[in-house]
Amino acid sequence: MSVCNISFQIEPNAENIWKAWMQEQFIPDCMQTDCFTSFQFYELEVEPTQAPTYTLQLFANSKDAMETYRGKHAADLLYKLHHTWGEQCFHFSSFMQIVN
Repeated sequence: MSVCNISFQIEPNAENIWKAWMQEQFIPDCMQTDCFTSFQFYELEVEPTQAPTYTLQLFANSKDAMETYRGKHAADLLYKLHHTWGEQCFHFSSFMQIVN
């Protein structure tokens, strides 16, 4: 199984609106690509002085499905994220394979 992990740091004053947008817009858009079978959305426990931090894990059954996401969908979805939130949301992606 392949996993796309997208980590986010969000400006505190935008956190609640951003979180709702993620759940209502971004995550459903990711799932509608049909590249993923499931997802998990986490809030990380950080120091009070740090910006709110989240991670989204998107699970694909195969490397081919993940490559389809990367080649056909990732740029548009991440552009939409950046266009909507700009400097209020820092994000980066990593791609992993489940070992066990």
